[in-house]
Amino acid sequence: MASDIHTTLRAIAGPCESDQANALAPLIDQITALYSDSLQGIIYYGSCLRSGNPYEGLVDFYVVVDSYRRAHAHWLAATANALIPPNVYYLEAEGARGQLRCKYAVINEPGLVCGVRTNFLSALWGRLAQPVAIVHAANDDARQRLQTCCGQAVVTLLNRSLPALRPPASAAETYARALALSYSGELRTEHSSRSGEVVAQNAGEYARRVHAAIPVLSFSVHVGSDGQVAWQPSAAQKHRAQRAWRLMRPAGRALSIARLSKACFTFGDAVDYGAWKIERHTGIHVEVTPRLRKHPLIFGWPVLWRLYRAGTLR
Repeated sequence: MASDIHTTLRAIAGPCESDQANALAPLIDQITALYSDSLQGIIYYGSCLRSGNPYEGLVDFYVVVDSYRRAHAHWLAATANALIPPNVYYLEAEGARGQLRCKYAVINEPGLVCGVRTNFLSALWGRLAQPVAIVHAANDDARQRLQTCCGQAVVTLLNRSLPALRPPASAAETYARALALSYSGELRTEHSSRSGEVVAQNAGEYARRVHAAIPVLSFSVHVGSDGQVAWQPSAAQKHRAQRAWRLMRPAGRALSIARLSKACFTFGDAVDYGAWKIERHTGIHVEVTPRLRKHPLIFGWPVLWRLYRAGTLR
């Protein structure tokens, strides 16, 4: 029975492959050297994967390890990773067409397995519910385990989101609305229409995921002859979902701020990256002064507050 559900979850996730894997080899090689025997796999996600060009922005990876203790040379880094996962780091390498840059988040496999199923906040399962690529795995068994986690993330996203949403909708629109809810549970610079734009880039794949997940969702789902998807959660499921999303928004924002603070110690040029990302998504320029760069935890809060009050951070 367990093997059947795992097979279903892997089918929901799809092949989790990308033709960019060879181009990313210089970054992957550095990560495998850094984490050695503790490395279970590397999951590629985000805007560079969607655009098909890893050179045009900052590549996003989840680096999955077996143990924080084995993965980190210093106990303080291991403790920080366990207390407020994940640790986020910056890495660059020379590729065939120029400089490759990435930020990667380190998470242990037990945290991944549990997180995509039971995490209250959406940051992990909301990201892995989108198409991803497993660009490195320790072995075939590890690859299957990671693929299973990606399929579980899809199921969790739909189980958590749809009872809080009003049916019906097309399959692609159903997924876009679910992603919009997951985005709302974080502090983000993107416009509220971002989920629709992401889904529109690969609408067929997102629709396929909805149809593939229907048999394992926790409520009844019907697809009409017109392709409209209608879901029928119980009254209790609706109530729980609506209450959870009301709580998730402030909690997710608070956790986002905690992770930003921690990233100041682990992520090279974190302030410059944050300013670049804000300008890229909103057009608003943030001046990075020498004192802001040197003491972000002291001088960064007024900047964040102004951006939040202006609606730049949502």
